[in-house]
Amino acid sequence: MTVHRGVKRQNGFTMVELLIAVGIMALLGTIGSLLLNSSLENQAAIETRQQALERVALALTIFRRDVEQITQRIPRDSQGDAMAANIVAEQVGENSELEFVHGGKRVLPGRGLASTLERVRYVREENELIRYSAAVADPAGNTTWQRQVLMKDVSEFIVELYDGSRWSVFWPPSTQVNATQPRSLRMTVSTSMWPDIQLNVLMPELGR
Repeated sequence: MTVHRGVKRQNGFTMVELLIAVGIMALLGTIGSLLLNSSLENQAAIETRQQALERVALALTIFRRDVEQITQRIPRDSQGDAMAANIVAEQVGENSELEFVHGGKRVLPGRGLASTLERVRYVREENELIRYSAAVADPAGNTTWQRQVLMKDVSEFIVELYDGSRWSVFWPPSTQVNATQPRSLRMTVSTSMWPDIQLNVLMPELGR
């Protein structure tokens, strides 16, 4: 009588195989978690840059609109004396200050009659680009100015004006003290995210 002795087949997985499978699953889970976190961080960074870009675009739009609506009217200071030109610019320290009168001020529904002229002033204060506005062309000492933060994290705000032959950070320029209005304006603003943003605006022609 012949006895056949075969090897008994094992069903299922060995402990080693289970440990390997668990290890692979844990590794895949870790990689997936890292990829998800990285994706979320990238999405948050993209949204932050997008919001900052939208603020910059809005600030440039407001600045351009104000300059393009500048009036021929020579504004007066708080003492009632006429200023040197219809747009006055100077450099204070390393940054510019710009002031002028523009038209087209929006009168809100339900408000009383108001001037359609508005006095605006652009300055850099504490790393912010600030737009000051008064609802009258010639503010007095007790006039209320509205303060609007256009951009934050601003390291530079420079305004240059072109008189037909050269650029100057002052207006009126010392060579043309009787100049009323420049031909064009160039504004440079820098932030830590976007340095040297430039905006060029062609000044409206003075009426004949």
